[in-house]
Amino acid sequence: MLRFLVIENEEFVAAYIETLLNHEGLDVIGPVGTLDEAKLLARDEKFDGALIDVHTAVGGIDDVVAILTRRNIPYLFVTSREVDDLPLNHREATVVHKPFRDAELMRAVRQLSPQLRQ
Repeated sequence: MLRFLVIENEEFVAAYIETLLNHEGLDVIGPVGTLDEAKLLARDEKFDGALIDVHTAVGGIDDVVAILTRRNIPYLFVTSREVDDLPLNHREATVVHKPFRDAELMRAVRQLSPQLRQ
């Protein structure tokens, strides 16, 4: 079973994303709502991709993404911010804008993992 780290500080949104991923047969690590928790799990857990709420990682998004990049773990951002609001070095990443449609989020998640693209 594929596992995805969900970093989201809004409890309702986190629960919704978790339910959506579980419904698609995916396992969720977290969700976590703080930067410290996110860095710890990103460093220590085994998972196939990450969904990151930009607001959760304000001031430290680089740390989390650096860990994921070192580990070759794909990620995407789930945010209400515009792409121009992301740090310059993250503007190439996939962004799913809140509010999102279920199909839109799952399409982006499938693009993270070759096993899901089939």
